[in-house]
Amino acid sequence: MKKQTKNLLLQLLFLFLALLIIWFIRNEFFISLLMVLLLAISFKIEYHKNEWKLLLIGIIAGLVLEVGEDLIYKLQYWESGILMGIPLWVPLLWGYIFLFARRIGNLIVSNKK
Repeated sequence: MKKQTKNLLLQLLFLFLALLIIWFIRNEFFISLLMVLLLAISFKIEYHKNEWKLLLIGIIAGLVLEVGEDLIYKLQYWESGILMGIPLWVPLLWGYIFLFARRIGNLIVSNKK
C-alpha cells in the first residue's frame, strides 16, 4: 500500500475515533481530555511546520462561531456547556477538523499527477 494511502486511512481513522468518542462518552471533561490526547498523538505521528497555528485558528474560529450561533440563533441545545454555553470539546473538534481538512487536502493534491 502506498504511503499516501496509509496516511489517508490514518487521518480518517483519527477523525472516526474523535466522532466515536463524542458519540459514546457523555462526560464533557473526559471527551475534552480524550480530544487533547488524540490531537497530541496525531501531532506525534505527523507534524508539519506551524500546524499548531492552524489548530489554534480552528479552535478560535469554532469558539467564535459556536458561541455566536448560540447567542443569536439558538440552533443547538447543549445539556452541559460550561464554555459560554457550549461543551469544552466543541472548539477542539473544530481545530481538529481544520487540521484534518488541510492534511487530506494536501494528500489529494500531492496524489494528483
